[in-house]
Amino acid sequence: MIGGVAGQRGDRVPASDAFFLHVESAAAPHHVGGLIMIDTSRAAGPPTRERAVEQIREKLGELPRFRQRLSEPSRWRRPRWVPHEELDWSWHVREIDLSGPDGRPGGMAALHELVAELSAQLLPRDRPLWRIFVVTGVEEHVGAVINLVHHAVADGIGTVNLMLNLFDSPDLTAGMDGSAFPGRARRILGGVAGLAQLATDRRPKTRLPVSDTARRRFATLPLDLDSVRALARSRGARVTDLLLCGTAGAIQRVADCPLPSTLLVNVPLLAAEIRPGREGNVTAGVMVEVPLGAMPESDRLAAIVKATKRLRTGTRVIASRFVMTTLAGLMPPVLHAWFARAVYGGRFFGGTVSNMPGATWQATALREYPLITAYPIIPIAPGTPFVVGVLGWYGVFSLTVATDPAFVDDAERFVDEFQKVLDEL
Repeated sequence: MIGGVAGQRGDRVPASDAFFLHVESAAAPHHVGGLIMIDTSRAAGPPTRERAVEQIREKLGELPRFRQRLSEPSRWRRPRWVPHEELDWSWHVREIDLSGPDGRPGGMAALHELVAELSAQLLPRDRPLWRIFVVTGVEEHVGAVINLVHHAVADGIGTVNLMLNLFDSPDLTAGMDGSAFPGRARRILGGVAGLAQLATDRRPKTRLPVSDTARRRFATLPLDLDSVRALARSRGARVTDLLLCGTAGAIQRVADCPLPSTLLVNVPLLAAEIRPGREGNVTAGVMVEVPLGAMPESDRLAAIVKATKRLRTGTRVIASRFVMTTLAGLMPPVLHAWFARAVYGGRFFGGTVSNMPGATWQATALREYPLITAYPIIPIAPGTPFVVGVLGWYGVFSLTVATDPAFVDDAERFVDEFQKVLDEL
């Protein structure tokens, strides 16, 4: 989530958020964001940087992290969020025109290249950790807004809420039922069981190839959300199961390297009650083993449905959250940094697959541009070569994939094969 109000000295960065500061490197930037597609056909003109700046200025009082930067860390104390007096608006908010020299729109391919380029750039820590890009010249009557914030500021749910907040839309979490999250006694019992399970979970036998740079490939795939849900029901599966199956099937068809027979995938799940205004990260990852061999996709899905049943007990999620927040909070930063780098990334899983809730209502960007859909932008974990993310947004199953070109050099082909997997099912 995002939010929070700074104290006089500044809020100390929680351990679960500082985790993503520690695992970041030049080869693995760790910002999250959204690619928001907007309809410009009914507006007087294309969206502008000036309009974005005006609306963000109006919202700054509700976005404390937009006005704060990190303090200098030490070996023994986590950094704080401290006021940043003067925002460099020319850096934080930019306008990019993808039109070609002939004035024709650059198309989705050009937009995908732009997102890949921006995803590879570190956010400097001497200023607030966010950027907004107003993009024109995408397609006729179609523009885009790209927002990026550091993972220490927001997780995927927080990024969705940030987009909605900026666009004068209701908070995603307002009115959500928190009763599904366990009470204290159940958390303790579940945490004990989960810690034992985490300790005995498998580790990858084979590491997938990665490069030593932050170069990325990026692509999107919009699908009808109701159709995806209907397909999942017809197969006795959940939408996340379909997402894992499509990912594994696409990898099997397009990967530019020999593959192991199975792959451990990191699946982030909600690990704490989400409330309006809650700051930081409220998800925790659990590992799912998916088959990568050549097989009928119905068989692959059946194996995944069986494997994901353990996710529904909640014990691993509780234990993972306990480690990320309570245990990590007791560690000095020097130890926490070592711990974060030791337990997160390619030594423990081969990639990340994330299914996030989005808005079920129509929203409007910059006051006059209806949102067509919104795609998640998710960082690739260190030492892994791919991430697949989905937002269920106003009837659209909005899928993105980011890949390391050492593993999959053609993300567009990846989403094409993902579609074929669903067609086969």
